[in-house]
Order: sequence, then structure tokens, then C-alpha cells
Amino acid sequence: MRRRRGNPFLKAFFNVLLAVVGGAGLMLLAFRLGLVPTSVLGSAPAQTALSLASTAAPAVAAIEGTPTAAAATPTPGPGSPTPNPASAPTPVPTRPASQDAAKRYLTAWQQQRYPDMYKMLSAGAKQTIAEDRFVSRYQAITVGATINAVEAQLQPGAEPGANETRAEWRYKVTFKTARLGDFAEDNRLPLVWEDNDWKVEWTPSLIFRDLTTDRSVRFIPDDPVRGSIVDRNGQPLAIQGRIVSLGVVPGRVKDMNKVVAELAKFLDMPQDAVRAKLAPAKPDWWVPFRDFPLERQEELTKRFANLDGVLAEQKDGRVYPLGPVAAHVVGFVSPVNQDDLKTLGAKGYEEGDMVGRTGVELWGEDVLAGVRGGKLIITDGTGETIRTVAERPAKNGGTIQLSIDTKVQTAADKVLDRPGSIVMLDPRDNSVLALVSKPTFDPNGFITGFSDAEWKKLADDPNRPFQLRPTMSSYATGSVFKTVTMVAGMEKGGYQPNTQFTCTGQWGVKELNVKKPWGDWKPQGHGKLDLAEGLTESCDIVFYEVGNKLNSIDPNLLADFAHQFGYGQPTGVQGLQETAGIVASPDWKKKTLREEWVPGDAINQAIGQGYLDATPLQVANAYSVLANGGVLRTPLLVKKIIPGDGTPAKEFQAQERGRVAVSGEHLAVVRAAMKKVASSPLGTAYYAFRDYKVPVAAKTGSAENQNPEDNAWFAGYGPADDPKVVVTVMVEGGQHGGTVAAPLGRQAFEIVLGK
Repeated sequence: MRRRRGNPFLKAFFNVLLAVVGGAGLMLLAFRLGLVPTSVLGSAPAQTALSLASTAAPAVAAIEGTPTAAAATPTPGPGSPTPNPASAPTPVPTRPASQDAAKRYLTAWQQQRYPDMYKMLSAGAKQTIAEDRFVSRYQAITVGATINAVEAQLQPGAEPGANETRAEWRYKVTFKTARLGDFAEDNRLPLVWEDNDWKVEWTPSLIFRDLTTDRSVRFIPDDPVRGSIVDRNGQPLAIQGRIVSLGVVPGRVKDMNKVVAELAKFLDMPQDAVRAKLAPAKPDWWVPFRDFPLERQEELTKRFANLDGVLAEQKDGRVYPLGPVAAHVVGFVSPVNQDDLKTLGAKGYEEGDMVGRTGVELWGEDVLAGVRGGKLIITDGTGETIRTVAERPAKNGGTIQLSIDTKVQTAADKVLDRPGSIVMLDPRDNSVLALVSKPTFDPNGFITGFSDAEWKKLADDPNRPFQLRPTMSSYATGSVFKTVTMVAGMEKGGYQPNTQFTCTGQWGVKELNVKKPWGDWKPQGHGKLDLAEGLTESCDIVFYEVGNKLNSIDPNLLADFAHQFGYGQPTGVQGLQETAGIVASPDWKKKTLREEWVPGDAINQAIGQGYLDATPLQVANAYSVLANGGVLRTPLLVKKIIPGDGTPAKEFQAQERGRVAVSGEHLAVVRAAMKKVASSPLGTAYYAFRDYKVPVAAKTGSAENQNPEDNAWFAGYGPADDPKVVVTVMVEGGQHGGTVAAPLGRQAFEIVLGK
């Protein structure tokens, strides 16, 4: 059988193909086993070398958490020739962008992640500074330069070439600081390709230009002078003055045992406490023990003249010239502590700086404190300044002028000698002439220090000497509220000034179904009298009747008029904290107590009892409304703020908050009845004002409270026909407004209007 011969050309083709494929396979195997020198690859065409050396897809770097997408392989469409896998090019591996590395570094700086910044340093940079030193240097500069935040912005630029191993990016960094404000620097961030990543070639100049390893950053603080608080005539209430500090320089002490014993005795301290304070001090340190008023310097110098090392030195300090007078209004300062720095540190405060704690010192802190400044410099090893990085001069604190009259305040303070308040306003501009709160304290003690016995006495006093009673203590008002009820009765209840009532000493109506009738402060009753006489004599029965009728018309009527007079809401006085008090209404009772409103609530409120609560300042402000013709305004305490930088002063006036819906005729009736309170033998304040030459309009009150004794109230204005001053007196536990509070009110009037 004859065998068929194959095609010789086809056979030759397959032999060549087998040789090529086999040779390539052997070559690759030899390369894998290290039998082929790399020079052979170097002489091969680029595409061949890449194909031979690549055994897996190239790694893809993740920049800032966002992976770079690999190149997509095109999918052949219908009818397209299928690519030959053996001839497809392999993707060239890409290295991370240097810009992304720069961004990561600057972001870490902004977030104060200093250890992460250090990890991004080049090997050469790490050899120049250890990690702990790197971190501590950034931390120290951040704190020392009062830097609150760093904002770094990379500027536009170009990536280096594929074969370049160095890059540089321009950036602008803005430093937000407490003492220097905001300042910015332009800089350059160098990077080097190292260990398959971009690293930062760090030097200290990346913090501030011109900073080197042998140069330092130094901050020189510039502290402002705290502003003053003065009265309406410019008399000082709080100023920066001189005080005396008693202390020890250990290196000058010759007999330490005697020094310890004498200081312990004089300062009422245990000897162990004195020794403990001196123990860590170096010989040339000044160890202060206590501050004293300047007038005691001579006494202190003589007292310790024979003890070497004990000195009485002057220094700057806050001084309150009036001492306990107006202490609650002015307030006090004390040193900043660690807790304060959580909020005040960002403003440049440091531990030991003084900050307002109460009163106007607290309210006006931003004005009084001024603006802290300083200078940030780079110095060389000799201390010479290389460059000033940033500078802002301090701005002294401004002056706050109050409407308080020092003479009036001091005299009124002497009038009240028991727990309570005196408030005096000028109804013409509604300015505050005096705010007295008793008991009081001496704010100088927070500067010079209280002894243990002094502090214990203040802290343990059940009468709360630090309480600002005129604005922060609210009480039932008693009968001083009856002026509101009278206005509401005439405007909405249909009552006339001559509407007749019969007072038997007890009151009750069948519709209320009460087991016990309401009584009058005068058990035998007032007999027959009209509405105006009811106010003059403060007849409870008259106002029970009015309150009940108002409630039957609309349970919200009396509350609405109370709000028009400013009760149940803050007065809006600037400079002091205050409480809103309470005006009861059906909605208030339901929301607060979850109880339904009953007629008895309105009847009690009509005489200033029940749930009604008001501060002495609210009562004074309500009587200013009566004095000025029906306009409710904010009391004016802060008259002017004078900036410390010489810019124009800002002046303030009382702000109108509304007008009482009362006719001039009805208001005149109320004012005439109030005038008789002090001038008529039947008036409840007649005892106190029977021989006073200046006619006043007034109202007294005795208010039940949680304590056994009633609180005593007096409120009024004078002269009655041309009001120049409003006076409110509240005596805690005073029992009787007419015989206790009213005489004090007269003394207050005499301060302004004379005797």
C-alpha cells in the first residue's frame, strides 16, 4: 500500500513554529532559574523584555485611602478579530503621585498627628531627629505660639518625570493663634523617592522658614491691662491697682524654722503647709504666700523686718475700692484654672491669668480683658533674633461705665442691715442708681485671699452672701402687686374708681364652694370702701373680688396684664444674670404642675400670693412703668463701653419693650391712690412718711412664703407728681411692709430727694 506524502512546505512551517515556542519557553525557564544574565534582557527590544520579566500584574498604590483603578481591557465587539493573548502588551507599573504624599503629610499636620508625620520622613531626615524629639518640638511650638489650628493648602504644581527621584511642592500654611491672630507663610515641601514611596526630606524650616536645627522659636507675650469698671460719674468700682504680696526668697533666709513659725502664726496656716510650699523652691525663687491691700505694706514691713528672706513687695492687682459695697453688681475676678483653660485657652489665657467670675466682671469679660498679644521670633544660639515670624501688640481692656451712683449706692448699703434688697431707679431714663444685696462680701478677698476662718464664715452662712438678690432671688410679692390687679379690673373687669365694696374681714362666694373663706390682713375688716380706697388701705377683700371677676371673664386676663408690667420675664438688664420669676396662668399650671386651673389660683394671684414670684428688680421696673406713664423698658445698668484702643465709645439707653394697655384716666386713679398710701392716715405707709416733706406714691406688702415669717415689701416713686426716683425694698422675714420695709424706703428716698 502506498503511503501518502505530506506537503513539505507545511511541515517546514510547523517545525519553525515549534522551535520558536519551545525556545521561548526554555528561555523563560532558564531566566526563572537564574541561568540567563540580565544583560540579555537589556539587549532585547523593550516590549520583549517587559513581556519576559513580567510574571504578574503590577502593584497599584492606594493614595489617601482611594485605590487607583487598573486599566480596563477592551472587549472585542461583534465581528472584531480576537486579539492574540501572546502578543498583548503588559501594563507599565505606575508609582504614587508625589502630590498625594504631600497632601497626606500636610493633612497630618493639620490634625496634629505628629507620629504619622514622622513616619513619612526620609531615612536621611530621621537620622537628624528622633521621633520623640520631632513630636515634642511640634507640640511645644503649637502650645508656646498659642496655635489653635493649622490650615495648610498645597499650591498648583507638576509631577516629576518618570525617572526623577525628587519632587518639590509649594504650600501655604495659615496659623490660627490665640495671641497673634491669623498669619500665613509660603513654603516648599521637598520629597524623595525612597522604598517605593515618596518621603519628606524634613528640616525644621518646614515648620517656619529660616528655622534650623541650631535655632529656636521663642514667643514673647504682650499682656494687656484689664479695663476698669466705673460709676456714672467716673468713680472707680474695679481698677488695676497696686497690692502687696508677702513672700519668701529661700536663699536669703537665715533661720528657716523661725520664718516658718512666724508665717504660720501670722497667716493662720499649719507649719507643715508653710514648709511644703517652700520645699521645692530654688534659692533665688520668689515664693508668694498671700496678697494684701496696699495700705498694709507698712504694717507688713515692720512685722517681718527682723526676718531675713521675708519680704512685702508691691505688684499689680485687681482692686475694688468700695469693698463690699456694690460687690454683687461689680462682681470679682479670680485666677484661671485647668478647667477654665478648656474654653479660655483658645483665647490666649494662661493658668494664673485673672478672669471675671460674677457680676459685670463676668458679663464684660471680653471688653475688660482686652486682646492678648505677643511676638513670635526665631533666634540663633546667642539669642539674637533671626526673623520675626508674627507679631501683634496687646490691646488694653476697655472701660465699662455703669449707671450706678457711688454716693447713692454707698448710702443705700448703709440703710439695709439684714437679708434683703434695695433697688433704686431713675424713671426718667430707667437707669439703675443703686442695687443693694445683703448679706454681702468683700471681692478684694478673691485677690488678696481669705483666711480659712473668713472663707468658712462666708461658705457656711445660710443667708447666702454671694446671692445677687435683686435679680436672682424671686419671691411672692404680696400687696405690691395689687396695682396690676387694679389696672386690669378697671380696663377689663368693668370696675370704676368709685365702685363700692364691703369688707367684713372675710370673703367667699357660694359658686366657689369653699370650706373656709378667704381672710383679710385686718381681721375686723375695712367696712365700706371703693376701689381706690381698697388700694390705699390694701384691702384684700376688694382684690379677691376683682380677681374672681377677671377670672370669670377670662382666666388669662390678670396674667396678661402682669406680663405687660414685666412680671414673669427677665427685665433685660445688661450686665447681670437674672431669673424670670413666675406669673401663673391656666397654660403655665398645666405645663408646669400638670394640674387644672381653679378660681382660687386667680384670687390668690390678685393679692400677689399663690404661684406668683418676682425679683425686686422686676417690682422696681413695674413701678417705673407707673411712674413714667405706662411704658415698659429695660433697666439701664451699662451706660457706656469705652474701648481700650481709642475707638469711639458705645453708649446704651433703656429699650422700650411695650406699653401697658391702660388709659390715662385709669392710670391717674392708681397713682392718686398710691399717693394716699403714704399721705393718708388710712394708708399702709403713712406711719413711715407722715412727716416727710416730699410727697411720694407708694405701696406696701407682706408676703407669705415657705419661711415662718412673712417677707416685707415696699415699692414707690417720688416726688409723686414729678418722679425722679423709684425705690423698692424687700426684707426677708421682715413680716410687715408698712412698719419694716416702708421706713427703709423713706431713708432711700432721702438719699436722692433729701430729708
